[in-house]
Amino acid sequence: MKKLSGVILLLMLLFTACGVEKEKEKEKEIEKLEYKGATNNYKYNLVIPQILNVQSEDISYFNLSLQENARLIIDELLESTGEIKPSAPYEAEMSYEVKENDFGITSIVVKRYTYTGGAHGNTTLETYNLLDKDLKLINFESFFNDNAQGYFEMKINDAIENKERVKNINGEEVIFFENPEVNIKNAVIYFEGEDVKFVFPLYDLAPYSSGMPVFKFSKNEIKKYIR
Repeated sequence: MKKLSGVILLLMLLFTACGVEKEKEKEKEIEKLEYKGATNNYKYNLVIPQILNVQSEDISYFNLSLQENARLIIDELLESTGEIKPSAPYEAEMSYEVKENDFGITSIVVKRYTYTGGAHGNTTLETYNLLDKDLKLINFESFFNDNAQGYFEMKINDAIENKERVKNINGEEVIFFENPEVNIKNAVIYFEGEDVKFVFPLYDLAPYSSGMPVFKFSKNEIKKYIR
């Protein structure tokens, strides 16, 4: 009887261990993929995220689209320097951050910088927000209800008109254009901590020197606008 109990206990432990192992296999990981190259005419250093260990249609799209974006940047860089010798090397950089938050969302911010001559380069942000529960990418329309756009645009307009202190992605204060036209759909969105943040592109609401303005709203403030 003792032997039988021991065998049953051993089997239970084995099944439990297998279950834990399978659970571990399902935990997603974000791994970096790098593309590097340099000549006298150009240099690039592109670091992009890739989601591993879990599968969905949206994750496949995410991984492949970022790979394709990196290849296009490299191709454009090679093509633009193919027939000329620039006075300063053309550049391309990509990097990313994963933002920790309380929304149950994997929020990834991809930053891209390119320089192809002129007074300065150009910086853009792309964001990808993946629901942890079903591994689906979300956007403004799928996450917020129909009343959200009017609310956010009103609050942002009020902040600008009242000359509230608004900072850019580098933590510096923003000086806005006179009476800028706010369209929330021009902003990228990500989730960090208990806030949702909207980042507007260069030249949209402010001059280049002011960078990309960031507006944040707390989870409690916006909960009635979440679908």
